[in-house]
Amino acid sequence: MTSVTHFSRASTRALLVLAVLGFATPAFAQAPAATPAPAAAPPPAPAPSQDAGVQSGWRVECSGDGKTLDCRAVQRMVNRDEKQLVVQLVARINPETKAPALGLQLPLGINLAEPIQIKVDNGTAEKYPVQTCTAAGCFVTFPLKDPLLSSMRTGATLRITVLDTNKRPIAIDAPLLGFGLAYDKATK
Repeated sequence: MTSVTHFSRASTRALLVLAVLGFATPAFAQAPAATPAPAAAPPPAPAPSQDAGVQSGWRVECSGDGKTLDCRAVQRMVNRDEKQLVVQLVARINPETKAPALGLQLPLGINLAEPIQIKVDNGTAEKYPVQTCTAAGCFVTFPLKDPLLSSMRTGATLRITVLDTNKRPIAIDAPLLGFGLAYDKATK
């Protein structure tokens, strides 16, 4: 004997909304503190090259609780061939400090003992430590102070340099075309 459960249209819609809301979380939501580490570190992400087929572009994403709206400028670079995340950049106003911040999500397999380096075009590199890694990748967040923010608005490329587990540098070049417009829309 089989049992069939029937839902009303309203119940079906409510379940659909809950399912969508459950999976549509912001890109840099607070990760749970007790996330277990992966058993074995995967190989480092391949460094993107001009012919690696990396998809990217700045866009604005917003989420809210019905009272406030939290928007951010986002660029997600994915290697087209392997469908693997190369880097995700999120620029936004930090709700706690009310100051601009830049967050990066990097693939697993980078050297955590060494800080990442960030520079715009041929500017001076700034170093920032990796704060945490989860199964989704490694995360770095830091205040987006005016010299870097201004150069990101006018520059062509944000170069992110990480070291692999053998301490070899991997350079990731993120285009800045469209950053200023996306950031302005996200922070107004």
